[in-house]
Amino acid sequence: MKVTTALILGLVTAMYVCASGCGSTDPEPMTEFEEPETGSSTLVDPQETVRVEVLEADPPEREPVAEPETSDPPADPDASPDVPADPLKSANGEPGAAKKPAAEKLAPEKPAAEKLEEQIAGFQVPPDWVASVTTKWDTNKPWSEARQEIRRLLGLNDDNARREGVKLTWDYLQKKDIGDGHEYGMYMFLGHEPLWAIIAFREFVDRPDHNYPPYFGLKALASLYAERGVFEEGERLLLRGLKMRPPKAEWNEMREAEMHDALGDLYVVWGKIDKAKTHYGEAMRLFPLAKPPNGRHLLPRRAKKVQSKLDLLTRASLQDVSLRDGTYRESALGYSGDIKLTVKIAGGRITNVAVQHQEKIDQNACKIVPQTIVETQSLQVDAISGATVTQDAIIGGTLRALRQAGLE
Repeated sequence: MKVTTALILGLVTAMYVCASGCGSTDPEPMTEFEEPETGSSTLVDPQETVRVEVLEADPPEREPVAEPETSDPPADPDASPDVPADPLKSANGEPGAAKKPAAEKLAPEKPAAEKLEEQIAGFQVPPDWVASVTTKWDTNKPWSEARQEIRRLLGLNDDNARREGVKLTWDYLQKKDIGDGHEYGMYMFLGHEPLWAIIAFREFVDRPDHNYPPYFGLKALASLYAERGVFEEGERLLLRGLKMRPPKAEWNEMREAEMHDALGDLYVVWGKIDKAKTHYGEAMRLFPLAKPPNGRHLLPRRAKKVQSKLDLLTRASLQDVSLRDGTYRESALGYSGDIKLTVKIAGGRITNVAVQHQEKIDQNACKIVPQTIVETQSLQVDAISGATVTQDAIIGGTLRALRQAGLE
């Protein structure tokens, strides 16, 4: 069964940009779905509203994917062979006229974990290019202000701005003014430095001085492992997180639900669909039971998001479905609050997906995902690294809108 790779980071990338409180001194860290307390830093800009309209648009520009090189062209059963079928016979069928070629010995492919370790061993922290980057930011300003500037830079989807954001993060790390440190790995990932992010998150989760279980780091690192096919190690990290307990019991069910959700995402990418369904089901059971001091009213909607993931496991294409023409509206939880969706159906096809949002770092997901849905008439959208929360929100919200249009 074909499974969307959009689920590849559904566990984590709630982590990549918290809606509020990332780096907060609050002993109970907020997640991306918890409402910030008054005065806390937040990504929400009430003046910034972006609207994306997609009307049978041209495909987004993507780098071409090179065709894999092969030593031999594919066989054509209708073509006349240029060489004898039997290597021990010549073209006229006489034995002994040709020599049997030596068997090619192909080296077995290295396991994904071994390849990753080789890449990590060859990665320099920081890379040489960091020294050549200049920043306009006054690094005498506190981290609470710098982190907002870094997010602004990373949200511009520009290589120069991205490198400046990475450089600023590194500068504040050297100053030891970077909160509890979890944003170090986050910004390396959002800055398109995944190997650096893995190194940073490994350091973070293995630190002995955590006052609060490193749920964020465990999910982030498991996600990065999943991207590289190192599934066993990702599973180990998430099972480790599942056994942890927050200092206050009122957070137990919520953190446990988040880890089950993350395990479901991992097993989807791994191809272990039955296990994924089991963990998604447990997350859906626990979210409504949780009693966290912040964001409790959002938990039923978080359960609904998990339900959408389950539904997507069996809904690969919309090509053969019957949809009622009309305009359908839905909303879904993003990084910084609700993402509002308007889906238009004409002639039984999706002709328009409009997105209203206040996301800061969406890696262009609010443009690419709706456009891909319209072009392919499918909810199976390739993952956009670092934007999984936004991407899942758009896909899940579109799925619910299509149910209004008669999708079964």
